[in-house]
Amino acid sequence: MEWRSQSFFTRLLTLLLSTAAPLTQAAAQSFAKVGAVNPDTTGTPPGGSARTLVVGTDVVVRETIRTSASGSSHILFPDQSTVNIGPNSELVLDEYVYDPNAKSGRMRASVFKGVLRYVGGQISHNSEVTVTTPSAILGIRGGIFTLLLPVPASLAASDPNLRGREGGELVINHFGTVTIRNGVSQVTLRPGEAVVIGSANQPISPPFKLAAAALTQITQMQTSGPGQHGGVAVGSIPASGFSGLPPGYSVGTLPPNRPGRPPGTGPLGSPSIFSNPGATSSQNSQIQSVRPPSYP
Repeated sequence: MEWRSQSFFTRLLTLLLSTAAPLTQAAAQSFAKVGAVNPDTTGTPPGGSARTLVVGTDVVVRETIRTSASGSSHILFPDQSTVNIGPNSELVLDEYVYDPNAKSGRMRASVFKGVLRYVGGQISHNSEVTVTTPSAILGIRGGIFTLLLPVPASLAASDPNLRGREGGELVINHFGTVTIRNGVSQVTLRPGEAVVIGSANQPISPPFKLAAAALTQITQMQTSGPGQHGGVAVGSIPASGFSGLPPGYSVGTLPPNRPGRPPGTGPLGSPSIFSNPGATSSQNSQIQSVRPPSYP
């Protein structure tokens, strides 16, 4: 009986050890890195105190990221997705798990205010990335989108589709598919379309295309101010062991023959959401130039 008991526990221990390795590997991928940052940008890990984010800082799950009126940041994830965070923003990375072997995982975030751009990576190509706002839930598949909340009065005055909708939440789909749901309606955006969400219990607006003047203002909201460079100078800053970037990239390293570009305008050479925001051509033509990098 004693021999059989030992044999059983030996087999059980072997089974547990054989399943531990994949979980450990997945857990090791459950973080992001700061690729560029302008002060004042802080991160507050769960149960911890606020800390100033710098290039190369690890961003952990359930960390709250906040930017001041002059702050902005560019966050890089192991699945090659990125988030540009503009001034006066607050968000939490609720869940992030990525298996590099299967090139799949889960990603959820909550955004409370501000402006951000998300460029999808492997996770959004294989499953839906979820972003929750005070008024809606966004499901993103393989895409690039911009979120602005609340809509400022100055922006609302620049586009007939936004007039009278200041204070709402603006969602712009640049590439892929974005499905938006709240308590009373659901809308799916095609590339080049935008909507405004007034509240959780108010119907989402019909999709529309933003005017070029509005696009210009949103671009300016995500662009660094005079003297800011995102903490990344032209050249290279040593990376810190993060290997989940597009080919030719590393944390704090700029592609050769490319000038430094601050958060909001592709600080590490990633594509800008607008090829020429001041142009009068349709947004569809602009979208063609913002495809994400090709992934291995």
